[in-house]
Amino acid sequence: MSGVFLTTALCSLLASLLVTALAMKAGVIDQPNARSSHKTPTPRAGGLGIAAGLGAGLAAASLTPVGSAALMPILAVIALFCALGLADDLITLNERGKLALFVALSVALAWFAGPVGWVGLTAGLAVDLPLWAGLAGSGLFVFVVVNAANFMDGSDGMLAAVLIPAGLALALAGLVAGALNASLIGAALAAGLAGFAVFNRPPARVFAGDCGALCAGAAYAAGALAMAGQGFSGSLWLAPLFVLVFLADVLLTLLRRARNGRFSLIAHREHAYQRLIAAGWSHQRVALVYGGLTALICGGGLVAAQGPDAAVPALFAGCVIGLSALYAAVDRIQRT
Repeated sequence: MSGVFLTTALCSLLASLLVTALAMKAGVIDQPNARSSHKTPTPRAGGLGIAAGLGAGLAAASLTPVGSAALMPILAVIALFCALGLADDLITLNERGKLALFVALSVALAWFAGPVGWVGLTAGLAVDLPLWAGLAGSGLFVFVVVNAANFMDGSDGMLAAVLIPAGLALALAGLVAGALNASLIGAALAAGLAGFAVFNRPPARVFAGDCGALCAGAAYAAGALAMAGQGFSGSLWLAPLFVLVFLADVLLTLLRRARNGRFSLIAHREHAYQRLIAAGWSHQRVALVYGGLTALICGGGLVAAQGPDAAVPALFAGCVIGLSALYAAVDRIQRT
């Protein structure tokens, strides 16, 4: 079994390193604008390296004796997310058309990864969901996670800092839950992002672009759904917990903007990480804080999963409260 994960991770890492290096020379440049956190024109085709890493790792895993043919349709939908992001990197897509495709791909990914069939706090306290409700909720989860990854990929090293520990935690949790596909996706995602991070660490020499952010977000969401509802009750709560740092920033920022009469999904510079950079924090410091918080939460989640049934939901609630308090503290940091 360990050989399968080693093969998956190694193929992902090598493919990501090679393709990211080549993509830097592709001539797709991100020009700074009013919403940017960078000031220098920078290549933004690095997401092709993340996609190549995922594809190589999961393709290699599917060829092993324990690999699953179910990985291929999942990988195909992730590739479509990547293609949608790449098209948006190269040309400006119609917003309504893009939204329609986004929704369709979210539902498709939820279907192939496996929609959640129940919701519960403990193994003995659960509510079964009809297929339509489980598919709708799972599709919404994919939609939110992929958008969160895209919104938060605006600072050097940020995407990798959060999704590498989240991917590793997913790989371990998938083993506990008996969801091998989730583990393989988590391992491939973490290794693919590690190869990309070599070039994206502050100061970044290449960006992921929408291509990479959508691809990475879709991969995590697919792996999380493949794990959710499997084996033990806490697995359902672990799915959003591992990326809660991203989700909290995005959702709390939307609430903050709505409270101030500026609710919109259009790109802006009001996320907590953007306001920290505006307050003088370096990209490296921001990435370390977000990555450190994610690693701490992931570690706590894996430990809680070994405890009583209610431990993971309780941890989830505590992390929501703690991250909300940290988000509120950003306003005080800005004023100092």
